[in-house]
Amino acid sequence: MFGTSEASRLERRFLLVYIALFFPYSIMTPFMQQLLHLYGYQPAQIGYILGALELTAVLAPPIWGMLSDRFRAPRGVLLLTILLSVPTLRLLQPGLSTMLAILAAIAFGFFNKPSIPLTDGLTFACFRQTQAQYGRVRVGGTIAFVASMVCCEFVFHVGSDTTGRRIVLFLSGMLLLQALSLALVPRLGANSPSRQKVSQTSFPWALACRGGFPLFVLSAFLARFAMMSYYSFFSRYLNEVVGCTAVGYVWMLGPLSEFPVIFWSGPIISRIGLKRLFLLALAGTVLRLFGFALGSSLALVLLLQPLHALTFGAYHVAGVSWIGRLFPKECQSTAQTIYSALTTGLGGLLGSAFAGLIVQHCGYTAMYLVSGAIALLALLLALPVQEKKTTASA
Repeated sequence: MFGTSEASRLERRFLLVYIALFFPYSIMTPFMQQLLHLYGYQPAQIGYILGALELTAVLAPPIWGMLSDRFRAPRGVLLLTILLSVPTLRLLQPGLSTMLAILAAIAFGFFNKPSIPLTDGLTFACFRQTQAQYGRVRVGGTIAFVASMVCCEFVFHVGSDTTGRRIVLFLSGMLLLQALSLALVPRLGANSPSRQKVSQTSFPWALACRGGFPLFVLSAFLARFAMMSYYSFFSRYLNEVVGCTAVGYVWMLGPLSEFPVIFWSGPIISRIGLKRLFLLALAGTVLRLFGFALGSSLALVLLLQPLHALTFGAYHVAGVSWIGRLFPKECQSTAQTIYSALTTGLGGLLGSAFAGLIVQHCGYTAMYLVSGAIALLALLLALPVQEKKTTASA
């Protein structure tokens, strides 16, 4: 194993990688729905288009993850997906039919959606040989989100953009910056298990069917499904219900709140365990979504935003750490991308389309009430899940 100094150097490098990784996502999360609105699409159409984008999060990550393990080139595969995201982003234009817009979203998402799980897989593969901690680098996403929101509002004034041009230009620039950041990623050693061909060590499907793991994945899927009412329509909710136009400031409160949970996730998991952290995430999701349904004042929204520390920070760390603990390091790219496909991908796809239909026909209150009920079901299903205490061997 490497010494502590080596772990610190790895953490510093990967912190910058995660900052660059989440710059594009910090723009897409609040402003992609705004971009589609500016392009003239109706709420149900936005739901279908964003749902199609999430469809690629089901199909694309496992494909790229398996290619990454197969060709022993996780950094090269990740770089390829980032570079191809830039031209495919420009395929989404105003005036397209719903079907063409969906196809454009699928093209963009096929290359863009694998970035986070591919980076997580690469990170866990490197960190399993050191004392480096995932939470200390994952806070780079929080830093990126806050910095991006400040730039969007104060420098580029994206919130007041009436054409969508500034959103597209800013997003394209951040994707190129993400590609450049991969120069910081160290090459995996030639003798590392992550450099072995998958044909020599096939993916351990038996681990994915053992104990309460399928129930854990189902709970994570339902939680993501419910939270798509937030990720896909919160900016429109702020505009139309709350009467707030500076959505970037409200969104920014979320990542500011998640920082301590993510950064100190290692000690938190050591103290309370992965299962309790996951249950806290689901409980926070229930409270947050029901809260949006019960009131429409800006004060209530601002009061609920710090729950992002649980609904995203605790949820994400618990999920990827569970995968990192269960599966061998030579399969981390495949394992992380399959988990992402089933939860973020499939949950995002179905949840976005479902939320779009409800908000168009029944309004925002009904959407958040139903979403809160689904999150409550996820919490109940997760209660009997047993936590795996030991790490899978390589």
